[in-house]
Amino acid sequence: LTTKCHQLLPLQNQRLIIKRIKEERKVMTQRVDAQGGNGGGFWDHGINSGVRKIYVGRDDTCISYLKVEYYSDGTVKSHAQGIQSHNPQEFVVDYPNEYITSVEGTYACAYITAVVITSLVFKTSTGRVSPRFGNPGFVLENNGRKLVGFHGKSGHALDAIGAHFAPDTSSSNWAPPRKLAAQGGPGGGMWDDGVHSGVRKVYVGRDECCVTKVKFDYISADGELETREHGRIIQHPQEFLLDYPNEYITSVEGTTGLVSRYHTYVVTSLAFTTSTGRTSPTFGATKFVLEDNGRQLVGFHGRSGNVIDCIGAHFAPVPPPS
Repeated sequence: LTTKCHQLLPLQNQRLIIKRIKEERKVMTQRVDAQGGNGGGFWDHGINSGVRKIYVGRDDTCISYLKVEYYSDGTVKSHAQGIQSHNPQEFVVDYPNEYITSVEGTYACAYITAVVITSLVFKTSTGRVSPRFGNPGFVLENNGRKLVGFHGKSGHALDAIGAHFAPDTSSSNWAPPRKLAAQGGPGGGMWDDGVHSGVRKVYVGRDECCVTKVKFDYISADGELETREHGRIIQHPQEFLLDYPNEYITSVEGTTGLVSRYHTYVVTSLAFTTSTGRTSPTFGATKFVLEDNGRQLVGFHGRSGNVIDCIGAHFAPVPPPS
């Protein structure tokens, strides 16, 4: 009996050590609150060793499906939420050499009154960034040139937006302004603000679902202030002021999506970057980031029904190399 006890002791010690490590890891894990709407049923994938693969599905309006494969105690297990309406896209993580450090996303009202997750992007410890899952994104830019006018389509909302770019007036390489095609949906009436010397201020109005109005203060060729506005005001617009002529817009980043309220694709968010490196807030859909000082994401939690209503995460310290 004594001999058998001595033979079992190392195995028992191993189990105790593993149990203690798990308990310590659980204590050190940080739960980051879920971002998004309050619909759907609660779910929590718990704390795992790491993430192996993520599958993200979307419908025409938002993120509708999320499946995650985890490593847990040396085995692979998976959890899935939402409804798979299309073939999901995949993002593979090279665990244990790579792990997810942050999740960026947006949420907005997509189904009349329901606020849901509309896009997700994952970043890893190696610097890799996943594709944008969910609502398509776009960028309007022209090699750092100066944005000198907007054009697009609008009605009850901002259906599409494009821009005119020209070289900085201090540049010796003159070239005619270039008009980049409008990005967004097919609806609304066309408008074009033309070419100006620069943009002084941008105003963006929104409702719960999308961008509904844009207003621009331009400086004309003769130094006069000219204002153009498109769409309609639902809420008091937010402003982004530029230090013209010392600063100008170099790029516009946005997302588009199908909003059931308007029965069409429209612009759901906008953000502006300037020649000084400043970036405006994201106007429209609310942007969020789930992260914890570079720690490892070890589990997701949130709420879902037919779609992903909100999403949060568990983060843990990175285990030391074995």
